Amino acid sequence: MRNALASEALLLRRRLAPFVVGCTWIVLVVGFGFGVPYIVYATLDPAKTADRAALLEMLLPSAAHTTAVGSYPMFGGAIMLILGVLVTGAEYRWGTWPARLAQGPGRAQVVIAKVLVGAAAVVVIAAAALAASMVTSAVIASVEGRPLTWPAVSAVAASLGVAVFISVAWLSLGAALGVIFRGVGTALAVGLVWTLGLENALSGLAGVVPALEPVRVILLGPTSGSLVAALGVPSLSEGGAVGVAAYVSGPVACAVLLAYTAAGIAVATVLIRRRDIT
Repeated sequence: MRNALASEALLLRRRLAPFVVGCTWIVLVVGFGFGVPYIVYATLDPAKTADRAALLEMLLPSAAHTTAVGSYPMFGGAIMLILGVLVTGAEYRWGTWPARLAQGPGRAQVVIAKVLVGAAAVVVIAAAALAASMVTSAVIASVEGRPLTWPAVSAVAASLGVAVFISVAWLSLGAALGVIFRGVGTALAVGLVWTLGLENALSGLAGVVPALEPVRVILLGPTSGSLVAALGVPSLSEGGAVGVAAYVSGPVACAVLLAYTAAGIAVATVLIRRRDIT
């Protein structure tokens, strides 16, 4: 297993995909989590003092960690799903599975190593996005003449942990889709259409059709939003991020995300072991 991890880590470092995905996510968090809201704040009618104050409060260092993690349920998860698809699906695109598996170790070890190394990349990306958010919030505070009041270390750690937890679940789903569809294109199409389209439609219908309410418990997007809401991040109706809402409790959300992670790894492993790669 150690050799598998070392080889997969080297492979991921040599590929451009994790760097592109990571940089893209950092830009999205800073741009849409802080840049766009600050532009809205700057252009709001000065007479709307309460609205401007509430919006600015979310952009200051004391709330930067919650603002950053609030981006994950709707957009961050989809970005990490893309990374997961690229981790496994790219091997089909380049035709490198046969050579990779012929050299050992076993097929199951290779798949698990890919997911673990992908999870390590997710930790780095999430930490970098959080750091960029903190720096951006400090710049905003300086421009507005506000004091640099930083959140507690435990709160920042909890925010990072939730971001990583959500991201790994989406990464595992993407890795499974890459193996199921034997490539990148179809896996990305199916994954993004389901998570960004159908899940949102089902979640919206569940709000008006009581019979569909239990469906939210097993949907990855609403579950991710529930875990973020458990941190105290405001929902969209409260002026917070899109996709954040307490549909289920924090422990239930954790259980569902763990189930997605385990199922993604299991499906990818079983298919790789049973299929003829060539």
